[in-house]
Amino acid sequence: MKVFDVRGYHARLARFEKVHGVWHRVGDAWPVSIGRNGIGKEREGDGKTPAGYYGLEDVYGYHDIQTAMPFFLSTNDTICVDDSRSRYYNRIVEASNVKKDYRSFEWMRRDDALYEVVVTVGYNQARRPGRGSCIFLHIASGDKPTAGCVAMKRDRMVELVQWLDPKQVPFILVSD
Repeated sequence: MKVFDVRGYHARLARFEKVHGVWHRVGDAWPVSIGRNGIGKEREGDGKTPAGYYGLEDVYGYHDIQTAMPFFLSTNDTICVDDSRSRYYNRIVEASNVKKDYRSFEWMRRDDALYEVVVTVGYNQARRPGRGSCIFLHIASGDKPTAGCVAMKRDRMVELVQWLDPKQVPFILVSD
């Protein structure tokens, strides 16, 4: 997949498949929202979507969804830790299963539908403090920017997770 045609916090996402060594575009490009300050993440909380090439790892959701990707049900206890001093920085954990050493985190099961379906992006896998955390593909909140994730309409998110296949080693390229 590729996020491109960046204009402020608006961009487009195109899907590709490799067939016999040649990349082919799948369907039309979709409008997406990105970080409120565009792309080029430099630090935690900068409001930018990370530029670069990252693996797509897991799917989280409020209920089962058809996907070949590793799937995890988000409970009322599921969090993503964004406190760079924590040993759980940039990890999704069940809060009741870890010793609390963090001060900030994101609930993975929210009161809104933004994280009803989420794909984790393999950004900052080394978990370098302050470099950014909890980067996802998720459902958009209308025409609003994100804090650094890539967001799209719900039907597109569902289509995306049904299309993703871990055997194909899915990744995302974010560039302007």
